[in-house]
Amino acid sequence: MTFEPKIPRRKFIEATSAATAGTLLSLRIRGSVIGANDRVNIAVIGAGGQGSTLIRNLTQVPNSVITHICDIFEPNRNKGVNLAGSQPKPITDYRKLLDGKDVDGVVIATPLHMHYEIALAAFEAGKHVFVEKTMMYSMKQCDLIARVVGTRPSQVFQVGHQHRFDPVIRKVVDMSRDGALGKVTHIRCMWHRNGDWRRPVPKVNFDPSPWGYPDLEHLVNWRMYKRYSGGLMCELGSHMIEICNLFFGTMPTSVTGLGGIDYWKDGRETYDNVTVVYSYPEGQKASFSSTTTNAHDGEHIVIMGTEGTIEMGWDKALYFREKESPELVKSEGATVIASTGETMKASTQSQKEGSQVSSQDNQRRSAVYRELESYVSCIREGKKAVVDVQVGRAAAISVLSANQAMEEHRVVSIGMKGRG
Repeated sequence: MTFEPKIPRRKFIEATSAATAGTLLSLRIRGSVIGANDRVNIAVIGAGGQGSTLIRNLTQVPNSVITHICDIFEPNRNKGVNLAGSQPKPITDYRKLLDGKDVDGVVIATPLHMHYEIALAAFEAGKHVFVEKTMMYSMKQCDLIARVVGTRPSQVFQVGHQHRFDPVIRKVVDMSRDGALGKVTHIRCMWHRNGDWRRPVPKVNFDPSPWGYPDLEHLVNWRMYKRYSGGLMCELGSHMIEICNLFFGTMPTSVTGLGGIDYWKDGRETYDNVTVVYSYPEGQKASFSSTTTNAHDGEHIVIMGTEGTIEMGWDKALYFREKESPELVKSEGATVIASTGETMKASTQSQKEGSQVSSQDNQRRSAVYRELESYVSCIREGKKAVVDVQVGRAAAISVLSANQAMEEHRVVSIGMKGRG
């Protein structure tokens, strides 16, 4: 979180909600115009764990420079400045960087509950916005920000679902659309870990209470507390449900599930395990499970169609024929999809076996790098973001609905609330 406690939160939200009713239509855009040969000046707001990852990758993106690092916690702020290597200005109050024309875009990596307030303020100030997933803390905030972004088509708004930029994901999507899987009917997603998901709290003299955190534990481990976080669904499930939405070409219609604090009895408020099932418009089903007590399955997606199956992680995938058919991709045995997106034949393997293939990409870039490269490119070239506000909204409403279903022990209809 990266704001100074000068404006009462309720008044700020009331003001911004009123703005979405029409007043934002008349707000002036104060950001500078980017020329084809100009660099993009970017301020990073939130320099914790994910913020540090973004900073490391952003320093490698051509035609961009980090000009500001904003964080309320000095150790994070100092670390961000050192990682940037571009002598960015360290600041505590994000609002102070929004008035200047020396910032073209912002990258927001704060706790989830602050996304709306900061993204809206940045967009209002004419800045291009990159905000980490999950896009917003509540469904209402998703609708409000989507409405505002729709009034500013010249500004880039991108959501940090980086796995959209993995070459293997793009290749698998293309294979599916080309008929290699037939009709996709089920997708199983797993993100399993063995550990408490807790970060150590440093022994430093810092009082975060002016920013809404009763102690440093709540600031450092904000993912454990419902007032700041959507837990496993928002932090991990959002990645995979966004991919499910991509494969099915739409949002789910309903969701149900179970979750609980069943193992880590340490004062956390968000679940330490979740299992949810989604239904899509044509009867397709997608499931997601996340545990913190067993890491056997790791990060794993299984896409099942009438003509084939793909088992995939983020950096490789394996395709199996369901049955012999002249309409399928012709190969003997399994087809391996490497991290580059290339397909390779495992000709000595049987229909139900596979093999491992190492990456052939000598210039392999992470998905985080690719998404930031795309963000900078969209700003420079005046293009719409690949993972725009509507993609982010669909993923956010999907996972927020799952949390609601688990908390209320019922099937939650997503229906029209997800259609915008």
